Amino acid sequence: MVTYRNLQTDLLQALDQHVDILKEVEDIESAELPGFLFMMRSLGFMLDRAALVLASKDDDEMYYMMFEYYLLLNELKLNLAMNFSYATLQGAPLIETVNRFPTTYEKEMKHWWEARTGLVVEETKQTIQLEEI
Repeated sequence: MVTYRNLQTDLLQALDQHVDILKEVEDIESAELPGFLFMMRSLGFMLDRAALVLASKDDDEMYYMMFEYYLLLNELKLNLAMNFSYATLQGAPLIETVNRFPTTYEKEMKHWWEARTGLVVEETKQTIQLEEI
């Protein structure tokens, strides 16, 4: 079973990875800028509430944040592959940078969400399957 501490570790690793990107960027080619900005804005949006969630020490807040984080990370990967496959950062494809972010408890968080809401998160796309509206 996934614990708050497990999720906290993934979240702290994600924050550390985000800071590492900022520290290590020496230069960005102008052609690469749209992809880089898209990636950084997406990561910023994904991690925006992290400090508050960590400070709250609330299990539900952590579980929900990490559920969103894992889904949005997958969406970011798909968007980079479809729209910015050419973009690199310091010679490496952006997707390689994003692939370094943790996904340890992704499946468990999908199951948590499904059990909590009764909604089904499909594995093949980032939508929620509704039987009837």
